Amino acid sequence: MSEPAIRPIPPLPSISYAKTRQAAEALVMEALGDFPPSSDFSMRANAVRLLVGMWFVHGSMSFPRGWVTPAMQAFIERGVDCPNPRCWRSYRSDVKDNLGQFLSTPGVPVDLIRQMELDLMGEA
Repeated sequence: MSEPAIRPIPPLPSISYAKTRQAAEALVMEALGDFPPSSDFSMRANAVRLLVGMWFVHGSMSFPRGWVTPAMQAFIERGVDCPNPRCWRSYRSDVKDNLGQFLSTPGVPVDLIRQMELDLMGEA
């Protein structure tokens, strides 16, 4: 059996403001403490785990500007498949607008997703 192909590492978007970068980095690092990415999970599951963790920490899906870069850096540093910036934003949109689609994804925190569904139903 041949070894699976390794995905290329996507280029990181740049963040131009120090305070924004620090807030985004702090949010991602705190969420990673609860939901670290793992090579045992799919890229989709790892991304959703981090996004759900960020929501849990932040209390909203309106993350600080520039959150994608530290999220990507965390995945790259841990050697797990990393979505490109456009994919990260798409996952965030999907989590915000259609969270139930991830309930059957192996490795996601189902209990927290169910809580998010209840909390996000009231947001416009």
